Amino acid sequence: MNLIEKKTGERLNGVVEKVSKSDLKRIKKEKYFGFDWNLEADNQLYKIRLTKSKEILGILSLIDYPKEFRIHINLIESSKKYRGKDKSILNIPGCLIAFTCKMAFKNGNEGFVSLTPKTELVEYYNKTYGFLQFGTQMAVLEEISESLIQKYIGDEEI
Repeated sequence: MNLIEKKTGERLNGVVEKVSKSDLKRIKKEKYFGFDWNLEADNQLYKIRLTKSKEILGILSLIDYPKEFRIHINLIESSKKYRGKDKSILNIPGCLIAFTCKMAFKNGNEGFVSLTPKTELVEYYNKTYGFLQFGTQMAVLEEISESLIQKYIGDEEI
């Protein structure tokens, strides 16, 4: 993972893993996230953390639509500590999105990943990650997905 310590520019080793039931309890108790992630429990939930820490940096909720050959990012959130201009670790959402792109290739979806952003985030997802708008949804396809994987994950396995 291409997580970067903002102050030093140092690359940090991270890992994306499935969220456990105990993680959900901890997330709710610690209040580092604004969403109630228990509402996403029926979806595929993943967390990103530093390899040497149990602290959850960000969370991702995915829905696989095999008949549509895509994976949908239903919800994505960085911990409150890692948002805005004062965050100390960069690239948390990018790594989670790239993880999803890699999963979309593994599933035979040619890197097709979609999401439905809040209106104020449309431009952000387009400029930052290359998502294209299709009605109320946005998506990345093969070429953009590959570039996100290279930028945020490289050759690491998922």
